[in-house]
Amino acid sequence: MRHKIKYPAILFFVFLFFPPFLSAGTVDEKIVTITVAKKDNLVNICKTWLENPHDWKRISKFNQLKNPNLIYPGQRIKIPVKLLKGIPMEGIVTFIKGNVWAGPKGTEATAILKKGDVVGQGAEIETGKDSAVEITFEDGSAFFLRPDTRVSIRTARQQQPYFMIRRLFVPAGRTMMHIQKCTGGDSRFEIHTPSAISAARGTQFRVSVDNDKTTRTEVVDGVVGVAGAGKKVMLDPGQGTWVEKGKQPNTPQTLLPPPALEGLRPLYQSLLIDFSLAMPSRAVAARVIVAKDFEMKNVVKEIVMQKGDPLPKIMLPDGNYYCQTLSINPAGLEGIPLAPQGFKVRTNPFPPFVQRPVNGEELKTKRVEVEWLKVGDAASYSVQVSKESDFKNLYKNIQGITGTRQSIDLEEYGVYYFRVCAIAEDDFKGLWSDAISFSVVEPPKAPEAEAPVVDKKSIALRWQDMGPDMTYLFQMAKDPLFKEVLLEKTTDVADIHFDKPKKGGTYYVRVRAVDPAGYEGQFTPAQAFEIKTFPYAEAGAIVTWIIGALIIIL
Repeated sequence: MRHKIKYPAILFFVFLFFPPFLSAGTVDEKIVTITVAKKDNLVNICKTWLENPHDWKRISKFNQLKNPNLIYPGQRIKIPVKLLKGIPMEGIVTFIKGNVWAGPKGTEATAILKKGDVVGQGAEIETGKDSAVEITFEDGSAFFLRPDTRVSIRTARQQQPYFMIRRLFVPAGRTMMHIQKCTGGDSRFEIHTPSAISAARGTQFRVSVDNDKTTRTEVVDGVVGVAGAGKKVMLDPGQGTWVEKGKQPNTPQTLLPPPALEGLRPLYQSLLIDFSLAMPSRAVAARVIVAKDFEMKNVVKEIVMQKGDPLPKIMLPDGNYYCQTLSINPAGLEGIPLAPQGFKVRTNPFPPFVQRPVNGEELKTKRVEVEWLKVGDAASYSVQVSKESDFKNLYKNIQGITGTRQSIDLEEYGVYYFRVCAIAEDDFKGLWSDAISFSVVEPPKAPEAEAPVVDKKSIALRWQDMGPDMTYLFQMAKDPLFKEVLLEKTTDVADIHFDKPKKGGTYYVRVRAVDPAGYEGQFTPAQAFEIKTFPYAEAGAIVTWIIGALIIIL
């Protein structure tokens, strides 16, 4: 790559080493004077010094030469500065994406460009797939090459302050031109293609060449002249035309307004970006561009979709993006671009995967243990429990959980819904996990029990029948708290008979229902019954006392 040439230094070099042949008038005159040397002729002088050698007739007329073929050594020929070849200009790579190659004209471009490189006259540039490059000149003018585009810089010269000329040849691809308006009237930018020439002074326009070598020019700002096959048309802002190879430009058409973006959300928390387009009635297709920058240079997705077709799926990683649309009319002209619309994609942290409870699980405790898998970039978690699947009304809302499990106390029986989300270190809340439903099952009710029936040999107890497939657990103890159970039996009928205790005293009995899954209900309130036995000990004591009393008396 060449280093940027200092224009004043080159001018000094020219005037220092070629005094016999060249002398300049004042800057205000905008004239240089050539001193004719031996064997010089006007045509050769013009080939050496003019941008367009065919302008020798203009030089002859300007110098009022009676016979342009007769000039003599020492004769002084005046040349307007604007007709000189000028000083070579170079552009700087101000944006680049992907692989972009550059090399001298006539050779295969093999050097890979990088930002800050310098390219100048004679360079050929080619972008690859998903690649782009912007070349900016010192006056601020720039051209931007889209993917799969080739361009040759045929001319890039400065002839005097504010007078610049750049000619590009674009055999294939798409370019975007941004040309700064100059104080001088002679600066120009020309885009040559196999079928047309687009020229402008201070404007913003696009030029594309398709596989059939048809050239399309679309003007966003300023005025552009498009020529082909001996005819020239002028395009005003918001107009475009197309030129087929070997044919004249078509009548300018008004560019279509952009399709409206419908349903584009400011934040997407999933990889799939969904929205739709509302195209103008005359549009047959649309171009959708997604980029990482507002200038729409760093393009990450570009789609051309036909009218009526659904928008293809767009999947993007986390980041900030901008979306722009352009309508395409039946002639293939692309319209005025939509102002970039910004949106954000943030999928991390991902929704946690719930391990328990299992969806649809029936729990037999009001203390529920919930657990989920760890999310890599989560700083904390939030848990929600609701009795409604839409979580509009929350039963529990627990935040700031740093682990991956949590105990939740529930006061009521019934169906619940549970979900959890991860919170990043910057407090960004990820998506909620899938909702898990579970139910806290109410235990079987305590059956109503009748009073125990005591006969000479047995005790009978009956209670309420709680339904088919139910079993019952019966207990008997000497204390109402049943600290020491004396008898425990399981039965599948709603009554029980057992032998009468041999020891007298107060006894307590209770029973509870057990469902087919083994879920035990509450015990009935304890019921007491008395067992009476003959008081041998008391009688013996009385007899002993009577005998003792008689002995004392006698």
